Amino acid sequence: MARIVRQSKVWHDLERELPPGLQELQYFLWTLSEFDAELVRALREERGHGRDDHPVSAMWNLIAIGLYLRNGKFSELLAELNRNSDLARLLGFEEIGPNQYKIPSDSALSRFHVKLKDHYLDKVEAVFKKTVQALASENPEFGKHTSIDASDVRTHARPGPKAPESEDSPTQEEGPEEAEGKEGKEGKEGKETSSDPEASWSVKTKTWEDGQGKKRKTTKSTFGYKLYATADSAIPAIVAIEVETGKTSDQKMAIPMIDAARENLDDNRMETVAMDKGFDSESNIREANERGVAAIVPVREVPENLDRQPKEDREEPLSPGGNVVYDRYSGEVACYESSDDDNEEPTRRTMTYAGFEADRATHKFRCPLGGTAATACKVFHCCAAGPSGSQGRQVRVSMETDYRRFAPVYPRSKRWKRLYNGRSAVERINSYLKEVLQLERHCLRGKNAIKLRVLFASITLNVRTLVSLRAQKALAQAA
Repeated sequence: MARIVRQSKVWHDLERELPPGLQELQYFLWTLSEFDAELVRALREERGHGRDDHPVSAMWNLIAIGLYLRNGKFSELLAELNRNSDLARLLGFEEIGPNQYKIPSDSALSRFHVKLKDHYLDKVEAVFKKTVQALASENPEFGKHTSIDASDVRTHARPGPKAPESEDSPTQEEGPEEAEGKEGKEGKEGKETSSDPEASWSVKTKTWEDGQGKKRKTTKSTFGYKLYATADSAIPAIVAIEVETGKTSDQKMAIPMIDAARENLDDNRMETVAMDKGFDSESNIREANERGVAAIVPVREVPENLDRQPKEDREEPLSPGGNVVYDRYSGEVACYESSDDDNEEPTRRTMTYAGFEADRATHKFRCPLGGTAATACKVFHCCAAGPSGSQGRQVRVSMETDYRRFAPVYPRSKRWKRLYNGRSAVERINSYLKEVLQLERHCLRGKNAIKLRVLFASITLNVRTLVSLRAQKALAQAA
């Protein structure tokens, strides 16, 4: 006799099916569960035999998917949860009736967030690091070529006294001691004290050219914090993040971000890191090179009207009395062919770049005339470029000549330009975090709260990228 399937059981199975949109969220949570087991276990152990109105795993999942659902505020997240019973079931909340679930209150969700911020920030950061290691295992190229950028993140607080410059760049009228004393005095007098004492002002000045060829300057001030992100230059994922107060100098953060990225990758695969000129300093390039990482950073002290300055005022000889010189601003290497006529200007030729010798820490430059043609040069036999090979005379320039103009990747080479163009990847990621993942749409204040927010955004991006990489690999294998 055939077994009869009851209609109620059929309806129950149909109702358990998730809509297509939530199926994608389910894949996200499945992938996230590979990295958050230790955190969830610690939260359960802390709760012990206390009240369990809302399961720990459900509360963690709810906060973790907030930015995935593009709900910047807790009120928006809870409104979505109350409206969507399928979402409540997927997250693991207790069912108390047909399509009815025990939803946490605003205060319950806020208390859980405070617990993560104050006591579990290191474990949330460990979840982020595991996503980086998973991406590194998934793609052997991930993390080889990276870029670093700083982005302002506002705080939901009343601003304090506005400072026009960063902590390392006081105004011209005041020294660092006077500027610090003035700010403290304003605080004592009660003028504009901030409701977020850890936050500070950051100022960004951008110079651009309008349609008429005139240079314009715009200044943007933000009260809050700075997000420092190290991202892969090809794969949309974050390798390392840090949050500092708004007045932090970018130069101080380059090496810590490189060290954090290398630690998260758990190997020495990192080869290059591209940064804007705000990170430019000899110590940053030198210390990065000591770690086996080539820093791709444009030099700051280059005059805008450099081409109008006489080359004689910009050039220095590589050796006393020699005919081979380098430009102290651009790092261009050139040679001079003198003339028999004292009234005739010597011929200047830009030497051809021939590559970097890592074992000698030098760059090679060759005669621009080539091999046999160079013999026609009037100073061929006494050229300071050195011995002549099959490709002409060549000169070696040590990085110690000028560590910034002769960095491990020569700033005037095509490879340097190609690697520096990869820096736009981290700018796109910062834009994605703010515009899509609603990074700045919050009611939070305090460094730990902002860092937790940044960690959630970074975890969301990395997990989504990991899901996409695995899907692409599965399709390739199936084909």
